[in-house]
Amino acid sequence: MEQEALRDLPPEGVKGMDLPPSSVPSPQAALLTRAYPPELIGSAPQCADLAEWLTRLGCETTVFTGLPYYPGNEVFTQYKDFKGGHEVLNGVRVERLRAMIPRKGSAKARILAEASFLLAGLWARASGRLKPKPLVISLCPSILTVALGCLVRQRDGRHVAIIHDIQSGMAQGLNMVSSGGLVKAMRWCERTVLNRVDLIVVLTDHMAEQLRDLGVTQDIEVVPIWVDTDRLYPETPKVPANDGPAIIPAPKIAARLLYSGNFGLKQGLGQVLSMAEELQRQTDDVEIILRGSGALRATLEEEIAARALRRVRVTGLLPPDQLRQGLTEGDIHLVPQEPEAAAFAIPSKIFNIMAVGRPFVTTANPHSPLWHLRERSGAFICVPPHDTAAFTEAVLRLVRDAGLRRELGERGRRFVEQHYSRSHVLGGLVRRLDALYAK
Repeated sequence: MEQEALRDLPPEGVKGMDLPPSSVPSPQAALLTRAYPPELIGSAPQCADLAEWLTRLGCETTVFTGLPYYPGNEVFTQYKDFKGGHEVLNGVRVERLRAMIPRKGSAKARILAEASFLLAGLWARASGRLKPKPLVISLCPSILTVALGCLVRQRDGRHVAIIHDIQSGMAQGLNMVSSGGLVKAMRWCERTVLNRVDLIVVLTDHMAEQLRDLGVTQDIEVVPIWVDTDRLYPETPKVPANDGPAIIPAPKIAARLLYSGNFGLKQGLGQVLSMAEELQRQTDDVEIILRGSGALRATLEEEIAARALRRVRVTGLLPPDQLRQGLTEGDIHLVPQEPEAAAFAIPSKIFNIMAVGRPFVTTANPHSPLWHLRERSGAFICVPPHDTAAFTEAVLRLVRDAGLRRELGERGRRFVEQHYSRSHVLGGLVRRLDALYAK
């Protein structure tokens, strides 16, 4: 990890030596989250970055989390005999609470699992294992984890809620909840809990607007997902030297398409299979890799077999030390999303993809967060959700034009270096925590 002190992490356009010194935001902090390594995807990497960053600054940070399982529905093999207690990961003390794992993808199963984590946290609080802290940071999902944070903050302390998903909107948009009463209850819970924290951090302006529409009145700040641009960087692209479009001949594989992440409802992976089917009718020189895990893996494999998709392979996730290598294996990345979920979350993988200088095609409606990000970065292609013809056309355009792939990849790399590097984003977040704690 980087060795800069907090005062050496300037905002954009400001040199580090021009900044006044900054102090540690709090001598002690608790990070409450269901997501933490060794989980490989989702919010776990960002939670680890934040905890390690605070620890490195001298803030004694303890993470309270559950046993790792995401994106599957079983506890990781190496933790199945874990009896509870704590471990130390990269210098951070991690307390593992025993809570239910959502065996099904339904909203009710997830709510029960999240309630189980809340109860486990309350028991840890009553037994003295989870002591009140002057700074509490909680991650949503789940909103019940944020509720736990409200109960373990010291009387004169500060509580910051980091929102990666707005659960009521996701559940309703993906038809995970059929009861209007349950959706209303979820919205009431989100509004009530979030109005009791000191600061809310969201990923996009659109998410902030959604929370305001729910009736949340507390301070909200936008802090985007960050990416470690020192660890994730491009390979030298193998493209022709001329500046015109490079028409790739048709060897056995002209390009490799890669999806990497969770196999879940909100990812809309059916769009990739429909695109693959159409692509197979037009060419046989493109390989598609679906790399990940999750509740829908078996369904995906059955559908691939039923459609006789010869060039589609399903593989498992790679370990963290192979992340960069795995990302650069894809010439073009695929980032499908169900449109109903796009307003309530943004896929963190896109910043890693841009960091390694790879282009991607995503499905997004006009004026959605991803659509606006494309307008700002110029680093990828957006097509309408569930438009197989447009998806296929965009993919083929990139397959046949290596110069365009190179141009989009270079734009993406510059964009994340300027706006989403870990030192820039985390440095700004910690300065905000410092100011909040000093009030």
